[in-house]
Amino acid sequence: MNFEEIKDKINALYDACLETKTPFHQKIDVCVVPDDLATMVLETTNIDIFNHLITIDNYGIIHTLQQHSNPITEAKRGQVAIERDDFVKWLEVVLQPDEVKHLGDTKRTNLPLLQFEKIIENKKIVVKEVRTIQSTKKQKVSRLVFHTMYKFKKPN
Repeated sequence: MNFEEIKDKINALYDACLETKTPFHQKIDVCVVPDDLATMVLETTNIDIFNHLITIDNYGIIHTLQQHSNPITEAKRGQVAIERDDFVKWLEVVLQPDEVKHLGDTKRTNLPLLQFEKIIENKKIVVKEVRTIQSTKKQKVSRLVFHTMYKFKKPN
Protein backbone atom coordinates (compact mmCIF):
# COMPACT_ATOMS: atom_id res chain seq x y z
CA MET A 1 0.00 0.00 0.00
CA ASN A 2 1.30 3.45 -0.82
CA PHE A 3 0.75 6.47 1.43
CA GLU A 4 -2.29 7.77 -0.48
CA GLU A 5 -4.02 4.37 -0.21
CA ILE A 6 -3.24 4.22 3.51
CA LYS A 7 -4.55 7.77 3.99
CA ASP A 8 -7.76 6.96 2.07
CA LYS A 9 -8.34 3.78 4.10
CA ILE A 10 -7.78 5.53 7.43
CA ASN A 11 -10.13 8.37 6.42
CA ALA A 12 -12.78 5.85 5.32
CA LEU A 13 -12.45 4.02 8.65
CA TYR A 14 -12.74 7.35 10.51
CA ASP A 15 -15.92 8.14 8.56
CA ALA A 16 -17.32 4.67 9.31
CA CYS A 17 -16.70 5.25 13.03
CA LEU A 18 -18.79 8.41 12.89
CA GLU A 19 -21.56 7.07 10.65
CA THR A 20 -22.06 3.44 11.69
CA LYS A 21 -24.64 2.97 14.42
CA THR A 22 -24.31 -0.81 14.82
CA PRO A 23 -21.27 -2.49 16.41
CA PHE A 24 -18.53 -3.51 14.00
CA HIS A 25 -14.83 -4.26 13.96
CA GLN A 26 -12.59 -3.24 11.13
CA LYS A 27 -8.82 -3.01 11.11
CA ILE A 28 -6.20 -1.78 8.68
CA ASP A 29 -2.84 -3.54 8.66
CA VAL A 30 -0.61 -0.72 7.44
CA CYS A 31 2.81 -2.38 7.28
CA VAL A 32 5.28 -4.58 9.12
CA VAL A 33 7.32 -2.77 11.78
CA PRO A 34 10.57 -1.70 10.08
CA ASP A 35 13.67 -3.38 11.53
CA ASP A 36 15.27 -0.07 12.55
CA LEU A 37 12.17 0.84 14.57
CA ALA A 38 11.97 -2.62 16.13
CA THR A 39 15.64 -2.35 17.11
CA MET A 40 15.07 1.09 18.67
CA VAL A 41 12.06 -0.17 20.65
CA LEU A 42 13.94 -3.27 21.83
CA GLU A 43 16.94 -1.20 22.95
CA THR A 44 14.86 1.39 24.82
CA THR A 45 12.05 -0.76 26.26
CA ASN A 46 13.26 -4.37 26.08
CA ILE A 47 10.05 -5.24 24.14
CA ASP A 48 10.40 -7.22 20.93
CA ILE A 49 8.14 -5.97 18.13
CA PHE A 50 10.06 -7.50 15.21
CA ASN A 51 7.67 -8.80 12.53
CA HIS A 52 4.62 -7.16 14.17
CA LEU A 53 2.05 -5.56 11.88
CA ILE A 54 1.31 -1.88 12.53
CA THR A 55 -2.48 -1.73 12.73
CA ILE A 56 -5.21 0.82 13.30
CA ASP A 57 -8.79 -0.22 14.03
CA ASN A 58 -12.13 1.38 14.73
CA TYR A 59 -11.88 0.65 18.47
CA GLY A 60 -8.81 2.90 18.80
CA ILE A 61 -10.36 5.62 16.66
CA ILE A 62 -13.64 5.57 18.60
CA HIS A 63 -11.82 5.59 21.96
CA THR A 64 -9.68 8.55 20.86
CA LEU A 65 -12.68 10.48 19.57
CA GLN A 66 -14.63 9.86 22.78
CA GLN A 67 -11.75 10.75 25.08
CA HIS A 68 -9.67 13.36 23.21
CA SER A 69 -11.69 15.19 20.56
CA ASN A 70 -13.63 17.75 22.63
CA PRO A 71 -11.86 21.14 22.35
CA ILE A 72 -13.13 22.40 25.73
CA THR A 73 -12.19 19.26 27.65
CA GLU A 74 -8.78 19.07 25.99
CA ALA A 75 -8.04 22.76 26.63
CA LYS A 76 -8.65 22.20 30.35
CA ARG A 77 -6.02 19.43 30.20
CA GLY A 78 -3.56 21.69 28.38
CA GLN A 79 -4.11 19.67 25.22
CA VAL A 80 -5.53 20.21 21.75
CA ALA A 81 -8.50 18.23 20.44
CA ILE A 82 -7.74 15.39 18.03
CA GLU A 83 -9.03 15.93 14.49
CA ARG A 84 -9.48 13.74 11.43
CA ASP A 85 -6.04 14.53 9.94
CA ASP A 86 -4.31 13.44 13.14
CA PHE A 87 -5.21 9.82 12.46
CA VAL A 88 -3.07 9.94 9.31
CA LYS A 89 -0.23 11.75 11.13
CA TRP A 90 -0.31 8.93 13.70
CA LEU A 91 1.65 6.75 11.31
CA GLU A 92 4.54 9.23 11.11
CA VAL A 93 4.68 9.38 14.91
CA VAL A 94 4.93 5.59 15.13
CA LEU A 95 7.35 5.05 12.24
CA GLN A 96 9.68 7.95 13.10
CA PRO A 97 9.31 8.68 16.83
CA ASP A 98 11.49 11.11 18.73
CA GLU A 99 11.05 8.93 21.81
CA VAL A 100 9.56 5.57 22.79
CA LYS A 101 8.63 4.54 26.34
CA HIS A 102 7.21 1.43 27.98
CA LEU A 103 4.31 2.61 30.17
CA GLY A 104 3.57 -0.71 31.85
CA ASP A 105 0.78 -3.09 30.94
CA THR A 106 -2.86 -2.58 29.97
CA LYS A 107 -5.38 -3.04 32.76
CA ARG A 108 -7.75 -5.26 30.83
CA THR A 109 -5.49 -7.40 28.65
CA ASN A 110 -2.26 -7.18 30.67
CA LEU A 111 -0.25 -6.49 27.51
CA PRO A 112 2.63 -3.99 27.23
CA LEU A 113 1.78 -0.38 26.40
CA LEU A 114 4.25 1.54 24.30
CA GLN A 115 4.16 5.31 24.04
CA PHE A 116 5.52 6.87 20.86
CA GLU A 117 6.23 10.61 20.93
CA LYS A 118 7.05 12.96 18.09
CA ILE A 119 6.88 16.71 17.67
CA ILE A 120 4.87 17.63 14.58
CA GLU A 121 3.53 21.17 14.92
CA ASN A 122 2.34 20.14 18.40
CA LYS A 123 3.60 17.30 20.52
CA LYS A 124 1.64 14.13 19.98
CA ILE A 125 1.61 11.01 22.07
CA VAL A 126 0.42 7.72 20.69
CA VAL A 127 -0.12 4.76 22.99
CA LYS A 128 0.08 1.34 21.38
CA GLU A 129 -0.91 -2.10 22.61
CA VAL A 130 1.34 -5.02 21.73
CA ARG A 131 -0.58 -8.15 20.88
CA THR A 132 1.32 -11.38 20.46
CA ILE A 133 0.49 -14.61 18.71
CA GLN A 134 -2.02 -16.51 20.83
CA SER A 135 -2.80 -19.40 18.54
CA THR A 136 -1.16 -20.77 15.43
CA LYS A 137 -4.30 -22.82 14.81
CA LYS A 138 -6.33 -19.61 14.36
CA GLN A 139 -3.39 -18.02 12.48
CA LYS A 140 -3.29 -14.94 14.70
CA VAL A 141 -0.42 -12.59 13.97
CA SER A 142 1.46 -10.20 16.21
CA ARG A 143 0.27 -6.65 15.90
CA LEU A 144 1.15 -3.23 17.25
CA VAL A 145 -2.37 -1.82 17.48
CA PHE A 146 -3.31 1.86 17.76
CA HIS A 147 -4.88 2.39 21.18
CA THR A 148 -5.22 6.15 21.72
CA MET A 149 -3.67 9.49 20.81
CA TYR A 150 -3.59 12.97 22.23
CA LYS A 151 -1.56 16.09 21.54
CA PHE A 152 -0.24 19.02 23.50
CA LYS A 153 -0.25 22.71 22.59
CA LYS A 154 3.52 22.86 22.96
CA PRO A 155 6.31 20.43 23.84
CA ASN A 156 6.81 19.74 27.52
